[in-house]
Amino acid sequence: MLALAQQVKALAQGLGFEACGITPAEPLIEAYERYLQAVFSGRLTGLRYLTENPTLRQHPRTLLPSAQSLILCLKSYYQGVRLHPPIAQYAWGEDYHRVLRRKLDIISDYLRRKGGLGTEVRPFVDTAPILEKPYAQQAGLGWIGKNTLLISPKLGSYTFIAGLATNLPLPPDAPLAKDLCGTCQRCVEACPTGALEPYKLDVRRCIAYWTIEAPALSEGMPPTGEWLFGCDICQAVCPWNRFAWPHGEIAFTPQPYVAWDVGTWAAAPKSQVRRMVRLSALRRARPEKLLHLARQKHNGKHLEERPGREQVER
Repeated sequence: MLALAQQVKALAQGLGFEACGITPAEPLIEAYERYLQAVFSGRLTGLRYLTENPTLRQHPRTLLPSAQSLILCLKSYYQGVRLHPPIAQYAWGEDYHRVLRRKLDIISDYLRRKGGLGTEVRPFVDTAPILEKPYAQQAGLGWIGKNTLLISPKLGSYTFIAGLATNLPLPPDAPLAKDLCGTCQRCVEACPTGALEPYKLDVRRCIAYWTIEAPALSEGMPPTGEWLFGCDICQAVCPWNRFAWPHGEIAFTPQPYVAWDVGTWAAAPKSQVRRMVRLSALRRARPEKLLHLARQKHNGKHLEERPGREQVER
């Protein structure tokens, strides 16, 4: 199985993943307890896909009952700038779920061919009930930083996590046991709404939650600056992102809306926005919400603070 593991990693690299690691499909007790603490403390309130039926994330065999190994891959989405509101970088190009799933399907087919009769594989990209970040850490790909994101010592944090569960007993990689954040707290100090404390995120105060996940705008919405979709502030200030790699993925080429400011968004017809976001991660927020928020901001609301107004070059 060692040769197959090496072949899979080489294939992943050939498909554009910058890193790939393997870990056993076993429960991570401490990580699961931290997740439960976040659920029951209310820090994940509003994220129904995380808070409904938490037991689904207790064991990766919920995803694939026969699973013995997890293959985790990292794909950079870094565009070469640290900040560029109003759209978070991960949504500048084609929807990453579609892009990465195409790559994972190729790896899945390869595993089935090479693994022989009875080989089972289940890909996942940010939608399956599995604790991707802790398993990526176990696979040696990085550590979970004070901004609650996976940070790779070679790539920084502007990365997507994609993976596959398989019943093949592939040899595991060594976990990254060190926390390399040290005494740095730049992400915590820079968060304009106080949503972060070290290793904990309260989505009830998070700009990304309010601009993406919240079902409707309300009086509880904190000042979100010029951000219309997501927020990159805690990544922009992280020293490890000086190592961030530009993605080199054609599908992540910035779409025209990346150059729009809030005023342009506010003046756009809904039909135009709907066409633009059809194949983008922006569609999660729905055109109506994007336009409503843009028009509120253009009229001066939710701009009491201006987090992320400046563009910070790499």
